[in-house]
Amino acid sequence: MQIKTLAGTSMVPILSRLVLGVTFLLNGWFFCFQTIEYSPEDTARLQEMRSVDGQAAVAADSEGSSELAVNRLMLHMEGWKLEHWAQPAAWLIAIFQLVAGASLIFGIFIRLLALGICLIIAAAIWSISIKQNGMLDMNPLSWRLHSGAWYTLTSQLGLFVLAFGLVFTGGGPFCIERLIWRSGGAAPKKKSAGAD
Repeated sequence: MQIKTLAGTSMVPILSRLVLGVTFLLNGWFFCFQTIEYSPEDTARLQEMRSVDGQAAVAADSEGSSELAVNRLMLHMEGWKLEHWAQPAAWLIAIFQLVAGASLIFGIFIRLLALGICLIIAAAIWSISIKQNGMLDMNPLSWRLHSGAWYTLTSQLGLFVLAFGLVFTGGGPFCIERLIWRSGGAAPKKKSAGAD
């Protein structure tokens, strides 16, 4: 096997799977288990998003609050008009990232999870890079002047390309799913014409 064939069919899918797996495992861990500080404005927005049926939100502290990082996802989804579904949707995304990251590292359900990751990254590009950072409102030649927005966009696009590639190529040779399907679905060998 030539080195370029080996790289295309084995090494690139394995490396893509590992990069995406570690990235999304750490993302999911951060959103599910880490506590971060929120500004008073963000705390007020979170309380307003959590209020049910038009009930008035409790007045926010002037000092902000310390809450789980999953609430940051709720703030990013504020413009989506999810109302009381914002918190369950944020938890669903956080748990999906945690499970998908671990599954990609071990090589289970790669194509399906990579498609889900593509959807999450596309939503992140839309809500963060386009809506929040206003990348499409800027002159593309001046994007590099806005370092934070620039690095966010390029990392999102890079991860999207890795996930999109896994949708079509699978995860390479060192995957648990390959071991499962290979051992369970092995076809019997044909007998040669001269054998009894």
